Amino acid sequence: MKRQDDPTGSGSHDPVVPRDAGHVEPEPDEGADLAGLVLALIGSRHSVAPKRLSAPGPDTAQLLQMVEAAACAPDHRALRPWRLIRIADHQRDAQADLFEACSRERAPETPPADLQRSRDKAYRAPTLLLAVLRTTPDDPEVTELERAVTLGAALMSLLLAAHGLGFGAMLTSGRAVRSARFAHALALAADEQAVCFVSIGSAPAAARRRDRPTAQDFLGDWV
Repeated sequence: MKRQDDPTGSGSHDPVVPRDAGHVEPEPDEGADLAGLVLALIGSRHSVAPKRLSAPGPDTAQLLQMVEAAACAPDHRALRPWRLIRIADHQRDAQADLFEACSRERAPETPPADLQRSRDKAYRAPTLLLAVLRTTPDDPEVTELERAVTLGAALMSLLLAAHGLGFGAMLTSGRAVRSARFAHALALAADEQAVCFVSIGSAPAAARRRDRPTAQDFLGDWV
């Protein structure tokens, strides 16, 4: 059949011009894609209470990925002022005993129901870590506050990694964590301080999210 746009009537098609072998297809804006992914990950992260977390938790490889992400936090003079202690499944009973002992020490007349609630906290999340701040070695350029900032940045990176891997997580603390009994039971060194627990596990599909303030609530000018 003759092509309608072929004036010769030969029916031949226009020749195919070969693409230059050195031609490179334009790549998508990888920087923009990465920025969008990062901002989406941060913006969609939210805390999930330990009582709402269920098995399965992260496997060993996934947990190591989270800790590696935490290790990317800013660390002035590379002091590594933090570490994480994993509370294994077989240690949960001992953790529950410790929570109860701390409650009794703080308030000897604590009602049995409150003591049970303290114990229950040891069993809620499938993965339980304790974040510890280290205040040495001494360095006049890196205050304890700055070291705490490093720990905070590390924890946020860990939470983001957990979220990116499909898990829910939350930081929790309390008076027991700050007690001398707790520090002794966890064999913390004299230069170490327990800061908070990190609970990680599978989150319900419809986990509740709190409303967040806007950027204008935080950002101001020097006046």
